[in-house]
Amino acid sequence: MKYVIYGLGISGLSAAKYLKQTGKEVITIDDNNSGEKNPDEISYDSKTVISLSPGILPSHKIFEIAKKTGAEIACDIEIFYRLNRNNEFIAITGTNGKSTTTALTGFIFKELEVSAAVGGNIGIPCFDLPMTSVMVYIFETSSYQLDLLTQTHFKIAALLNITPDHIDHHGSMEAYIEAKKKVFQNQTEQDFALIDVDNENSRKVFEEFKNDKNFRAKLIPISTKKIHENGVSLVAGKLVNKISGTDSYLELKSEFLPGEHNDQNMAFAFAISYCFGLTDEKKIISAIQKFEGLPHRCKIVGQKDGIRFVNDSKATNAESTEPALKSFENIFWILGGRPKEGGIKILEPYFKKITKAYLIGEATEEFAKILEKNSVNFEKCGNLELAFKSAYFDAKKSSLTEKTLLLSPACASLDQWKNFEQRGDYFCKLVDELKKS
Repeated sequence: MKYVIYGLGISGLSAAKYLKQTGKEVITIDDNNSGEKNPDEISYDSKTVISLSPGILPSHKIFEIAKKTGAEIACDIEIFYRLNRNNEFIAITGTNGKSTTTALTGFIFKELEVSAAVGGNIGIPCFDLPMTSVMVYIFETSSYQLDLLTQTHFKIAALLNITPDHIDHHGSMEAYIEAKKKVFQNQTEQDFALIDVDNENSRKVFEEFKNDKNFRAKLIPISTKKIHENGVSLVAGKLVNKISGTDSYLELKSEFLPGEHNDQNMAFAFAISYCFGLTDEKKIISAIQKFEGLPHRCKIVGQKDGIRFVNDSKATNAESTEPALKSFENIFWILGGRPKEGGIKILEPYFKKITKAYLIGEATEEFAKILEKNSVNFEKCGNLELAFKSAYFDAKKSSLTEKTLLLSPACASLDQWKNFEQRGDYFCKLVDELKKS
């Protein structure tokens, strides 16, 4: 078997390094000419596996090469699975919330002393994870990765929600949904399919599988709106577990995970743990309450002068920002960067919660028009430092109670930063400097 690693980002380099170390024939290529060869210099056949980095569009010429030569296209998770197929795999996918749910699930497993490793789209390449026969692999999976899976089998697969995203890659909303559904494609009667039934698109997937006589996994509905038979619901701090037939009613609140979106994350993490066989519900809840949240995801990073500072730099589109606006009141909102398709129009229902907005980056003029149209007070600040200083000054002099200074950009960071982590780290640095002053 010959492996062609196309794309030398973090995951591509990790896969190439591991496969070479284990004696596999490996060729690296990259559109930036940093690989060993270019695509046309390689001989492909049915024994060639081409591992694609996330984000390479289906229109790329490598797909045509594979079709002509019989070479197989996969992603690193697919190759990793084939080398570790005797282990148990868990997948978490969805447009929003999957990083927090994945990290939280890994934290619960660690607290309950299960040998588990977290990786995938969360930023840790699968080939960087420890490989032992007892390891459980918990993967955050993107639609890009799921689209390239064929044999991978997940004991537990969780679909958190589906809202429009990555349409440029998949070509249509329908194709995006089909990619998400692939997380369930190899499940058996012994497996669990956990699906959110509050979101319209994921609920349709649930109903489709429910009515499909060929769908074999155990369907588990997850909700933060109402109680469902055979499912897990978390409504107003009350968790109801009806998976095993004997209903459990438990208290579940977390000081670190505010908002209904985090109720969903906690419900999913609880259900995944329970379906895996961790049946001590109180221990699962205790672990959830210890989890302090992900960096850069709606995380309270400090308080001063009656102001709560929240870092939500990971919110790189409007759908990701929506949970933060739902969670807080009297918001001094820093937003902007490189805008995504659709802008911030879907956030209009929450504009009444905005005391003032502070615009940064390339999206400034586009977002200013929307805010002005909706009578939202705003200021054009250009960069994060100026926006932070202005927002703090305004929040400090405000007589409002429960004030929140929120960085939730609803935009990519790439106009001014290397990534959203760098943007969030700088916000935290500004908060730390302010607290010390």
